Amino acid sequence: MTSKNFQARAEGPGVAVRIPSDVRPLLQRIGLIAEARGLSAYAVGGCVRDWCCGLRDGKDVDVTVEGSGVELARTVAEALDASLTVHEQFGTATICLSQGQRRRIDVASCRKETYARPAAYPRVSRGTLEEDLLRRDFTINAMAVAVNPGRFGTLIDPFHGARDLCRRRLRVLHARSFLDDPSRILRGVRFVRRFGLRWERHTAAALRHALAAGALGWLNQGRLQRELDRMLVEPDPLACLQELARLLDAVARAHDGRSRTSSP
Repeated sequence: MTSKNFQARAEGPGVAVRIPSDVRPLLQRIGLIAEARGLSAYAVGGCVRDWCCGLRDGKDVDVTVEGSGVELARTVAEALDASLTVHEQFGTATICLSQGQRRRIDVASCRKETYARPAAYPRVSRGTLEEDLLRRDFTINAMAVAVNPGRFGTLIDPFHGARDLCRRRLRVLHARSFLDDPSRILRGVRFVRRFGLRWERHTAAALRHALAAGALGWLNQGRLQRELDRMLVEPDPLACLQELARLLDAVARAHDGRSRTSSP
């Protein structure tokens, strides 16, 4: 991916993101419904990252809501005559549209997460938009785009994900990120190879620390298998596997070097 693919070059208040024409009317409709119900809704995560990169072929959209995501999803599904699956315990819902339209919209309430121990599933509670973005894996996935009227298309980027995209670097949001959720190591490998990024310096140090601690071994078999399966359907799965092997080899070499140095 060359630098010309990156669309999010500016920062600061009022920066607009080019939303693909096939999804723009849908998000405008969601924004109008949210506004009528006194809610604030945002497209978030991977779809925003891809739009900033100039990618237009994604099928799904994630929407987060300051307020009840399930309430908004019910109203949107009714207005669009779409099917709805609700997960009340998680405060999330999935809207599936008819053929010929964007297939799926995942809607959630803004939430925050805490981890009782490394690699555990997080404890989730209602939060603000910034707290919702802070719980994500990397800054490039911690951006949102407002869809309410009056702010439609405005980029919300408190952790400078757009800047990191422009500088071609992958950066975690806090130093314990890989320890809290080691599956982020494998997701990071995919993003590095897919978007031609490099590991940001402090992120690389945190990654080495997590690998040296054996963090990948803390994942249960199901989570590990899911991430490896996702890696295998990347555009270049071999490059992903080679990147992972390179990281593991570098950690092993560093460990061997320390062992030889400490030997009498």
